[in-house]
Amino acid sequence: MAATHSKPAAALRPGRAWLLSNDTAHVAQVETELGAEGWRVDLRLRSLQHLLLHLHCEAAPPDVLVCGLHFDDGDAFALMRLLTHDPRAPALFLVLQPQQRVVLKSALAMAGACNLRVAGYAERPLTAGQIAQALRPYRVAVPARAPVPAPELTAEALRSMLQHDRLQAWLQPQLHLDSREVVGVEAILHGVAEDGTPLPPARLQPALKRHGLLEAATLALVRQTCGFLADCVRDGQPLSGSIKASMHSLSDPDFCIELQRIVQDSKVDPASITIEISESDAAADLPTVIENTARCRLLGFNLSITDFGTAYSSLMQLAQLPLSELKFDRSLVTNIDADVTRRTIVASCAGLARGLGLRVVADGVETATELRALQAAGCTEVQGHLLAHPMPTDAMRQWLHGLDRLRVPLGKRRTADPC
Repeated sequence: MAATHSKPAAALRPGRAWLLSNDTAHVAQVETELGAEGWRVDLRLRSLQHLLLHLHCEAAPPDVLVCGLHFDDGDAFALMRLLTHDPRAPALFLVLQPQQRVVLKSALAMAGACNLRVAGYAERPLTAGQIAQALRPYRVAVPARAPVPAPELTAEALRSMLQHDRLQAWLQPQLHLDSREVVGVEAILHGVAEDGTPLPPARLQPALKRHGLLEAATLALVRQTCGFLADCVRDGQPLSGSIKASMHSLSDPDFCIELQRIVQDSKVDPASITIEISESDAAADLPTVIENTARCRLLGFNLSITDFGTAYSSLMQLAQLPLSELKFDRSLVTNIDADVTRRTIVASCAGLARGLGLRVVADGVETATELRALQAAGCTEVQGHLLAHPMPTDAMRQWLHGLDRLRVPLGKRRTADPC
C-alpha cells in the first residue's frame, strides 16, 4: 500500500532525504533505492532526540523525512507535535508495520492539524523501489519562493469600501435534498479594492475585525441580502437567507437594533433570515451565548451553528441554545462517501439535531457521491460547488431564473438511491 499527497514541482534539482529508523536493514534498502533515483541521503538517525538536534542545527533541513510511527525514544505523534507549524519542517513519508494500519488515519489527521506535509505512506513489507517511486515528485522539488504578502488593508481603505458600496454580498445557493429545490442562499462578504482588485473573505474579515469595522460590514451585508430576498419575493421565488455574525456583534445592542431595522425596512420576514454563529463562538461563556442567541430569536430570526465539527463543542451545551439549524463544516463533508468514520459522525449528530427539531445543513459539497452520502446520513439541505460557487447578487438572479422552477437537475430520485 502506498499513497502520495503532493504535486510535482516545476524546477529540477536532486532531493535531500533523512532516514529515521532503528531497523538497519530497512535503512540500507531505502538508502540504496533513493540513491538510484538521484536522492541525496544526508543523515541516518535512530532517535527522535538526534533528529530534533540536527533539524535545529542544520542550515538547510531535508525535503523529506522517511520514518516509522515508533522510534527508540518516542513516536511520530510526538514528532509532529514538536514540528507544529514549523516552516522548516520536512515533508514526512510514513512507513507502517501491518498492525499499525489502525492508527494511519489518526497520523494523517495529526499531520494536517499540525500543518505538516505528508509526502506519502507505505506498509511493510515494502516492495522493491516502492518508497523511491512514491517520492519521485519530491526528488525534483524546489521549495516555492514564499509569495510576497499582500499589503495590510487599512482602516481608511475599508471605510472607503463601505462608503462606496465596494463591500459586496456574494451568494451561494442552498438545496433541499428531499424536494431538490433551491430554498435559500448564504451571503458571503467580498470586497473590491479601489483599483478593482477583488478581495476575498479571508483577507477582509481579519482586517475588518482588527479595525473595529466588522459590525458595519456585517450590516452592509444584511442590507444587500435583504434587498435580494425582497426582490425574490416580488418575483414569486421566495428564498431564505443566511448571514454570519460574530458573538461580539450580537452582544452589541446597537447592532441588534440596526439589524432589526434593516429587515423591517426591507419588508422581509425576519423568519426568512438565519443568523449563523460559529461553533467556537457557541462554545464560549455559556450565559453570554444564551443571552445573545436568545435575543436573536426574540427578534424573529432563525439561528444556526455553522462550521459544526471544528470546535468539538458539546451537543448538550448546544441543546441549551435556541437554535433552528446545525450546519456541518466542509472538513466533515469532504470525501464523506469514502470515509466510514465521517459518515458515522455526521449520521449520529444529524440524528441528535433532528431530535432537537433542527434543520441539518452540510457545507462544502463538491461531488454527487458526497451528496448521496449526506442524504443517507440524514442531512436535509446542502450547499457547495456541486450546486454553484458563490456569486454576486445579479449573477445569482440570472442563475435562479435559469432553473426550472428552482428545481436542480441532479438525477432522478430512486428509493434506494435518492439522489
